[in-house]
Amino acid sequence: MMLLEEGRRVFDAVGSDDAESDYAVPWWRFNVFISLMAARLGMEHLALQAQDEAARTLPESLPRFRTHLEMHRGLMLVRAGDRDGGTAQARAALDALPAEKHSLTLRMLMTEIERT
Repeated sequence: MMLLEEGRRVFDAVGSDDAESDYAVPWWRFNVFISLMAARLGMEHLALQAQDEAARTLPESLPRFRTHLEMHRGLMLVRAGDRDGGTAQARAALDALPAEKHSLTLRMLMTEIERT
């Protein structure tokens, strides 16, 4: 948790909260990063908190990141023992996003979920 606190301090100093792009790291995107890290580590409470915060402030114009959040929830289900349900949730989230918006990161996450 110390590293997460340090990351938040750094974000406060250099974050790009006003930017809306695939490359900026505003507060909502920082929470997307936290969501994945916490989901992978089995820190469900922290992951859900980060997902909710990211979803609350994420611009509608960047739907790919909402897909990330839904896939993180699928990963959490898989890690909690619901392999079929989690994989189905992640696949449905990915399939709902137009194929031209599928990033390498999303495809790699889907592979991770399917193999977990």
